[in-house]
Amino acid sequence: MTTVSNSFRNQIELKFGPRILLDRFFAAAEKTADDHGLILSIETDFEELLAFNRTQTATWYPLTPMYDPRVNRMSPETSFWISGRDHRGDIVATQCARFYDWTGTNFKVEFESLRLAYEHPDAVMFPEELAICEASSATAITGPVCFSGAAWYRPDYRGTGLSSFLPRISRALAYNNWNTQYTYSFIEPKLAAKGVAARYGYTNVEAGVEWLNSFRGSCSFCLLWMHRDQLLADMQWWTQQQVDTQESLFA
Repeated sequence: MTTVSNSFRNQIELKFGPRILLDRFFAAAEKTADDHGLILSIETDFEELLAFNRTQTATWYPLTPMYDPRVNRMSPETSFWISGRDHRGDIVATQCARFYDWTGTNFKVEFESLRLAYEHPDAVMFPEELAICEASSATAITGPVCFSGAAWYRPDYRGTGLSSFLPRISRALAYNNWNTQYTYSFIEPKLAAKGVAARYGYTNVEAGVEWLNSFRGSCSFCLLWMHRDQLLADMQWWTQQQVDTQESLFA
């Protein structure tokens, strides 16, 4: 694999949270990206992401509505996506994050109203589109939250460990940028059963999410979520794992 050298930490201004932990985490993430031959960049142009998504229909679903600039206002103040590029500059991985202020409301209300997906649901939702959430913790996910999703890895980069650190980077960046209290995502039950949610680093996995007649037809999902305390504990654990691995290489 071609050697690369990342500097995406230069794009990050530390704002919220424990600065020492965040700095150590992002340094470890940068080193891990180097080891994978992956050049990371924090992007905010969702028109570019949409255009790229349309070129990858053989290996990627249509872009999740939460990140689709045709149905939502996407701005640097509330959203970003991470591009991972190879040494030629070709995109080989993506991961997105979007901020919601759910003070006075919660995941269940926002999902079932479809405001989670669309800025103006009645104007753009599909005919007979319906969202149902019976996950037991859905009403507890409230306050400043982040939806981390739209993960895609080019087929030749799958199985290389990217799913163990790109979702973590997006969660840490969202927490740093917006002081998020909760992070959540969706995963198909068959993938959760294979342990993919654990690789992503999520602490809680709950069945009970149904999205009917949607951009992907009718689908069942598990709700992945973590509180900021769990996020920080996972960041600490993952960072130490990377440090221990590097130390063992030179022991």
